[in-house]
Amino acid sequence: MSPLETQTLPLPLLGGVVQAQTLHVPPEVLTKLVSYRQACRMAWKLRRTRITQRTLAELCGLYASHVSEYFSLHGDRRELPARYIAVVESAIGNTVISQWIAQQSRLTVLEVVASCDQAARRAAA
Repeated sequence: MSPLETQTLPLPLLGGVVQAQTLHVPPEVLTKLVSYRQACRMAWKLRRTRITQRTLAELCGLYASHVSEYFSLHGDRRELPARYIAVVESAIGNTVISQWIAQQSRLTVLEVVASCDQAARRAAA
């Protein structure tokens, strides 16, 4: 070993694991989306890693044959079930779908966070 290698000590990771960045799109982008399907398609287009739809299905526990319909251009195809939104957004690395849904209910991000905090306080009491 060289003298340099004997002098370096491993440093423990402080503060936990570094999590991957999640993309949040500006409200101006969301206002151009007029449907849930468009929000899903935008989320797929802006995915962080270039995974295939088959890989997305494997990661999220979805049927591979259904995933292509979730992001299809045609409006008469299946839509992504709400129970899979969080896991899909985690896999593709953005929150476009959730942001679009929040915008449709006319909630700001601050209002969503505040309501979650209030619910947590009520549950703790």
